[in-house]
Amino acid sequence: MYNVWNLISRYIPLVKCLEIKSRNGLMIATLSRFFLIPAFYFTANYGSQGWMIMLTSFLGLTNGYLNVCVLTQAPKGYKSPEQNALGNLLVLCIQGGILSGVALDWLWLIGSKHQF
Repeated sequence: MYNVWNLISRYIPLVKCLEIKSRNGLMIATLSRFFLIPAFYFTANYGSQGWMIMLTSFLGLTNGYLNVCVLTQAPKGYKSPEQNALGNLLVLCIQGGILSGVALDWLWLIGSKHQF
């Protein structure tokens, strides 16, 4: 569900009235996703599978949407060379996050095999 909603939400900013153009709005939306951490914790311990699917879908929805909004809005206001450098830096950070997530998942998988 995460990947499906992530893919769908990457096309939402094509509708111009739904795109967040304010840097403060993007920062608030991004930081508010930290509230999903306790929501996932309590859902894992006390909630049902339906709530977990809903939270995972919401995480995918906000991830794709905010990625596109940040990548398109952050370089605006800079001259061409700075825009290019900032775009490259943003892509590097996203790729670094993906790489670290895969590496941590791989390390967790290796560690859990030794427990059995």
